[in-house]
Amino acid sequence: MWFSKSGSPHDGDKAEKRDGIHWRMPTAMAVCWLIGVGLAIGHHFYYYSLNGTIVPGQSQQEWSLRIGTGLAFLTKTFLTTAVGIACVQNLWWILRLKPVRLSTLDSMWDIRGSIFNFFDPFLWVRGPNVAILGLISWCIPLVTVVTPSTLSVQSTTGSVIRQQQMPAIDYDFVKFYTMGNGGPAGQSPSISRLVTGGMIQGTVPNIPAPAANSSYTLSFSGPLIQCSNSSDNVTQAVYDFAHKNYAQYTSFLAFEVETDNVTYGLYRALYPENNQFIAEYNGDRNGDIAGKTLITIWPYMGADRRWVVECGMYNASYTVNFNFTNGVQTTTITDLEVLGRVRSHRQHELPKPPNEEQLFAYTGMMDAFRDVLAGRCTANPSHCSDTRVVSSALVNSQAIWDLVFGDVDVGNTTYNSLGNFLDVISELGRNLTLNFFGNPYFLNTINGPTVDVYYSPNQNEYLYSQKNLLIAYGVSVFISLLCIIAGFLTMWDNGFAFTDSFSTILRATRNPRFDEIVPQDSTTGSDPPPEALARTRVQWVGLPSAASASGYESGRGREDGLGVAGLRPLSALAETEKGTGSGRGSANGGGEGERSPRSPIAFANRIRERKNYQATATVASVQERSPDGFI
Repeated sequence: MWFSKSGSPHDGDKAEKRDGIHWRMPTAMAVCWLIGVGLAIGHHFYYYSLNGTIVPGQSQQEWSLRIGTGLAFLTKTFLTTAVGIACVQNLWWILRLKPVRLSTLDSMWDIRGSIFNFFDPFLWVRGPNVAILGLISWCIPLVTVVTPSTLSVQSTTGSVIRQQQMPAIDYDFVKFYTMGNGGPAGQSPSISRLVTGGMIQGTVPNIPAPAANSSYTLSFSGPLIQCSNSSDNVTQAVYDFAHKNYAQYTSFLAFEVETDNVTYGLYRALYPENNQFIAEYNGDRNGDIAGKTLITIWPYMGADRRWVVECGMYNASYTVNFNFTNGVQTTTITDLEVLGRVRSHRQHELPKPPNEEQLFAYTGMMDAFRDVLAGRCTANPSHCSDTRVVSSALVNSQAIWDLVFGDVDVGNTTYNSLGNFLDVISELGRNLTLNFFGNPYFLNTINGPTVDVYYSPNQNEYLYSQKNLLIAYGVSVFISLLCIIAGFLTMWDNGFAFTDSFSTILRATRNPRFDEIVPQDSTTGSDPPPEALARTRVQWVGLPSAASASGYESGRGREDGLGVAGLRPLSALAETEKGTGSGRGSANGGGEGERSPRSPIAFANRIRERKNYQATATVASVQERSPDGFI
């Protein structure tokens, strides 16, 4: 800042006289803007640190939003403060540049306090820069609406891995087989219900899930009912038998082959009471099919329509992925390796095999599978005896569908969308093994394997839309920067820094002529001001020259206030004339007019002001030159 000493016009004592721009206002304007920018950057990085993280709870979420709102509020506060300081400098610059009505000055002075001041048309005519800066100070707080909402919460699925024991298939004898007087009597009702239900339903039943959203992979050894096309020898034997015995009306036939002689099995299935035929064909061997279930569809037809499929029990190694999404189950066999054939085991053996209970379990499961399919269907008339094939999931194959409905579409099911018989029955055989995991009765929950379970809990996650925040803050910071640049330029052009405090008004209205224009009954300051007072024009003048100060000290000039700096009311004659907006020199005194312009951008406006200026008798006595301009 700059200081100089001069005598007091009242007591003659030496007093400090301030001349120049004090450091407080420019520093405050710059610091407020820098703090606002820093808070905006801090707000961005705070939300950025939360982006993608899990919301611990409702309380933490509320505090995150509170902190963001607080940062937005502080950013708005400091930016508007910087713009407000710049607005004040522009207001005093307007008062230096041209006379202004007191009513318009009221609108300028309170532009940041009442939005109704924007409806004063003279505000936009006499001080558009003040109006624009005031409007900006009103709009900057909108960032407190936009920026806090850039942090939101979305529902996501997390991932947690925990080790958990899973059940294993329990091959307890009593669960798969029943005992009679002479030993094992046959499959148990429990395994019959499990297999029958699985074959009718055709899908894996609901398996107890560790959680609504979880998954795990289980590897185990278990039974596998595997089906495949029969060999050419067996297929030809079936075809020959059908033609020889007039089996052209047989559309479906399923039976167990006790030996490798398929012809013997066919006779046993079609003529169980004819021992003569059984003995006659008991010696033929057509394939390795003993203990398997043989299924033939349209045995009398040619190879393009004839199906001969054999199903047997095998031991296999499974790797299965169990996945649960919102409680919806998906079971996928990722790896399946057949370990070997398991033949029927219906009696105890000595010495007892180490896996005898498992052999009985496999046999019981295979017997239950065969009992569902065993029997015969004829085409003319259409009739099925014993077999429940048309009630099973095998009806979803084209071959069995054709037995029931022909090759027509029924409801939403189209014939061409159905799979072939071998694929459907093979999938059914695999699913029957997985059915054990949906029935706790057949599971061992004590000695099961321990696996990694992947939990995917529903959780709330912070989502930060940084683009919206950066745009909002970027616009506010850039516009406020332009505002403080305008504030610095007008401050430089004024040669002083101003505030809008009461002490500023008190010091700037010491001109004695104010006592003349304020009626005695209006000194309370109550609203509204007298109309004549509101129409009075005032203008700011700088420090008096040495001659003016000397005249003031000797008594000359006190009456008209020519030796007093600050706001000065203009006479009625000066108010009625145009061109009084010539600037600082219109009421400036001699000393101020001698200062050279401080702003390089003032030159063009000074030419315009001088061209339009017409001095009055009152003003001409104190006018020396027009002030530096900014707009």
